[in-house]
Amino acid sequence: MTLAPSLLRPACLFALCIPLAAQATLGIHEVQPGMKGYGRTVFRGTKIERFEFEVLGIQRNMAPGRSLILIKASGGPLAETGILAGMSGSPCFIDGKLVGALSVGFTFEKEAIGGITPIADMLDQLKEVPEGASSRTPLVLPKVEPPKVLKAALSGKMLSFKEMAGDDAQEARRLPLAVAGGELSPEAKSFLDGLPIQYMAAPSLSPAPGGEASPLEPGGMVSITLVQGDLDMAASGTITHVSGKRVLLFGHQLLNLGPVDLPMWSAYVAYSIPSYLSSFKLATPVAQVGALRLDRASGVAGVLGAEARMIPLRVGLNLGGKKNINFRFELMDHPFLTPFLAATVISQALSAHVRGLGLQSLAMQGNIKLAGQPPIMLENVVADLNPNRLAAFVGGMLQAVTSNPFERADIEGISLTIKAEERLDFTAIASARVLQARVKRGQALPVLVTLQNIQGVREQVTLNIPVPASAQLGKATLLVGDGLSISAADPDEKVIDVGSLGDIARLLNNALRNNHAYALLIQAQTGAGLRGSRIEGIPPSVVSLLGSDGATSDNKLQRRIIGRAWLPLEREVKGLVQLDVEIE
Repeated sequence: MTLAPSLLRPACLFALCIPLAAQATLGIHEVQPGMKGYGRTVFRGTKIERFEFEVLGIQRNMAPGRSLILIKASGGPLAETGILAGMSGSPCFIDGKLVGALSVGFTFEKEAIGGITPIADMLDQLKEVPEGASSRTPLVLPKVEPPKVLKAALSGKMLSFKEMAGDDAQEARRLPLAVAGGELSPEAKSFLDGLPIQYMAAPSLSPAPGGEASPLEPGGMVSITLVQGDLDMAASGTITHVSGKRVLLFGHQLLNLGPVDLPMWSAYVAYSIPSYLSSFKLATPVAQVGALRLDRASGVAGVLGAEARMIPLRVGLNLGGKKNINFRFELMDHPFLTPFLAATVISQALSAHVRGLGLQSLAMQGNIKLAGQPPIMLENVVADLNPNRLAAFVGGMLQAVTSNPFERADIEGISLTIKAEERLDFTAIASARVLQARVKRGQALPVLVTLQNIQGVREQVTLNIPVPASAQLGKATLLVGDGLSISAADPDEKVIDVGSLGDIARLLNNALRNNHAYALLIQAQTGAGLRGSRIEGIPPSVVSLLGSDGATSDNKLQRRIIGRAWLPLEREVKGLVQLDVEIE
């Protein structure tokens, strides 16, 4: 597992000071071309070794207010490998004084040319490291109106990272993040498209006998995990400086998220792998030693001995009643990233055990537990070999929770049970018709629905929709279909008007399901609709960020469900039919 040398962008911070103890430093203004120095890093195993370097020059203003010391390194395997991904953070010294952290390498380099982040830049952004994880992490608002996030979730879909982050998506600068256990499946990898992460699949190798780990001192190897358990996703790099319990690492950002709470592990380097593209250290976590607390453009900082809070994800997979497999994962807790990580993990678990077993139907039940709120119940059935539909359904529900503009959601855990059957449990809504074109208020409207299974066998069922006495005279619309298709058609626009996280939880729990056939009677009434509606309960400072959808007072026609009937089928239902009905 490796984190490649790279450089990204800035931010700000608070809390407890991290002095450089007795270590003397050398400022960038004192560094001259031709100066020679040495660095410390682990090339193999746990032993910290020395490499030499010569200063080539200073790249000034490589980012506004930031400069980089360019060097040519030698020693160890560097003549064959060039600068290795995983050397990020390696402390570099001139005349015994700390200059900074090796943080940049170049692809396809023929010599070990790299860049050093000046130690002053690291101290500037990492001098105050929080002792504990912040319990008041600010909301991270998506760059898309909240109704769109909710509508996607109700339709069984998940918005991409680029849709959520808008112009802030840093596609141009990607940090290689190694995945222990090998390459992700194409389906799983698709969920992280657009994130500032590039995967470098690395086998999960055990350390030498005895579980030896790299020493926790400058030059030692560490790993930061975003996902751990039955799948590990970890970024590995080098310790730059230690002061008491506080450590500075990497010399560049992890994801530039500011305050974070992630497990920090000591690591073991199995081998340094030469590559014509970009050489890397094959590293694996050994023992958890603390928590990462700060993620800034010039580096990251952690606290030794601290505990990190992760979100537990449990997945029970039943393979046609013949085999049960239980998976346990822990996910990074972050408003933007948690849904994508959850979808990735679910897709990868299904890809590893379900694909290729013949015709498949996947039935899922589970819940998302929220502190202070009722659990959000999850239910979905798909007749499909592609595991991404189930994974996207869970990811979309999590996005609706974590991206709400009202309060930071405290997710206590996610539990899922998925049953895979070697058959296609699928029903299509072939047609629907009303037995009468007009219906009186206070009576029932019978709807004849024709269902067809995957073998082409048809059956007819009658759904009786009660028409309330309060219905308006005149035209109404009848929608017959599966829950997700109907939700995508906006049958009840007012349902998106929510004022709290509790409203969102109730909305998701009352969502239409895709293993039921529904018949809904809809009428247009005066009122503010989904597009252009105000979401109540948002502070004025937040409303200003939401654009027209948070601030308009337009009065327009709005559709509302006035009657419904449904038929549970316990298999995937697909189809949508729309008819006109007259109420008299």
